Amino acid sequence: MFYLSLKTSVTAVTAIWLSIAVTADARADAASCPSSIPFGLTTALTGNLALLGTQARNGAEFAVDEINAGGGIAGKKIALTTEDTGASSTDALNAMNRILEGKPLVILGSMISPHVFAQTEVVTKSETPFLVGATNAKVTMQGSKWLFRTHVHDGQLAELIPEYLVKTLGKTKPGIMAVADDYGLGASKGIQAALAKLKVSPAAVASYAPSDKDMSAQLLEIKDKGADSLILFGRPADVTLVIKQMNDLGIKLTTIGNSSIVAQTTLNNLSAAEADGGYAIGGMIPQTSTDAKIMDWSKRVQDKYKVPADNFTVSYYDTVYLLKSIIEKVGCDKAAIRDALAATKDSKGMLISYQADGQGDLAHTLGIYRNKGKTPELTGPIKESGY
Repeated sequence: MFYLSLKTSVTAVTAIWLSIAVTADARADAASCPSSIPFGLTTALTGNLALLGTQARNGAEFAVDEINAGGGIAGKKIALTTEDTGASSTDALNAMNRILEGKPLVILGSMISPHVFAQTEVVTKSETPFLVGATNAKVTMQGSKWLFRTHVHDGQLAELIPEYLVKTLGKTKPGIMAVADDYGLGASKGIQAALAKLKVSPAAVASYAPSDKDMSAQLLEIKDKGADSLILFGRPADVTLVIKQMNDLGIKLTTIGNSSIVAQTTLNNLSAAEADGGYAIGGMIPQTSTDAKIMDWSKRVQDKYKVPADNFTVSYYDTVYLLKSIIEKVGCDKAAIRDALAATKDSKGMLISYQADGQGDLAHTLGIYRNKGKTPELTGPIKESGY
C-alpha cells in the first residue's frame, strides 16, 4: 500500500516538473522569436471589393495594435505588413508575392475566394501558415495543410438558409437571386441542392453581374413566377441595391440571405422600412451583443476607422489573437504553428469558439438575424451539423 502511494506521489511530482519544463520551454520558444514578429496580410483596399477588404484589415490591425500596446508576444512586437489585392486574382497573386519577399511567420489572406484560390499554391510552397476568411466552401478543399479558415463558409449557409426558410418560416416556393461570380453562383448551386433535399423547387433562379446597377428584370421574373420568398446572396453594396429596388417595385417577399442583409454598411444605406424584416444567417456580428465589453470594442473600432465592425472584422481580430496564443505556446516555428492550428479545440473568440476540423475549417457557429427596422436582432445561434 505504501509502495503504491509512493509511486503515485513520485508520478505526481514528475508530472508537475514536466509541466513546469513544458511551460518554460514554451516561454523560451516564444522568447526566441525575432524582436519584431512578421505577420503578412493581403486584402482588397481598392476597387469594388474595398469595403470588405477594409473590414478585414481593420480587425487584424486593431488586434495587432492592442497586442503590441500590451507588450506584444513574449515582449516581442508584431510587425504587420499589408498589401492591397485590388479586385483581380492577378493582383492578389502579385500582392502575395510581395508579402512572401518579407518572409513572414504567418499570413492572413483575403476573404475574397478567387484571390485565395490564386494565392494558395505559392503560399503552400513557402510552407507558411495561411489563415483566410474566404467563404467559398472549396477553399479548404485544395489539399494544402498550411491553409486554415476562421470564418464560416457558403457550404454551411447553403444548408442552413433553406432549412430555416422552409422548416421555420414555412416558405415552400422561394426565388433565388445571387451575384454572378464564384462567391454567389457557388452559393446558389448549393442552395438549390439543399432545397432539393427538402423536396422544394425554387420558383425562379436569377443572378446579376457584380457591376450591375439595375436588377429589376430579375426581381420581376421572381415575382411573376409566384415566389413566396427570396433567398438573396451577395455583398453589401449590391444587396442594398436589390432591397431598394424591391421596395421601389412594390415587391413584398420574405427575404433571407447571407450576412450582407444585416451588415451595418448595408443598413446605413437603407431606410427603416426597406430594411425591416430581412433575415440573414452568417458570421456573428457584434452589433447585436449586449455585452458591455463587446459594445465598447465596437465603439472603439468605429471611432478609429469610421466604419462599423462586421463579421469579417471580428473574424480577423480573433485570428490574430488565436495566433498570439499559439506562438506563446510553440514559438516561431512555422510547422509547429501549423500543427497547433490543426489541433485547435474550443479556442474562445469574441463571439464564438473555434475548433479545427480535418479540412482546416475552424468556424462552425453562425448567427440567425432579423432586422427590426435598421437594427439587426439575433434570433439565436445555429451550429453546423456535428458541432
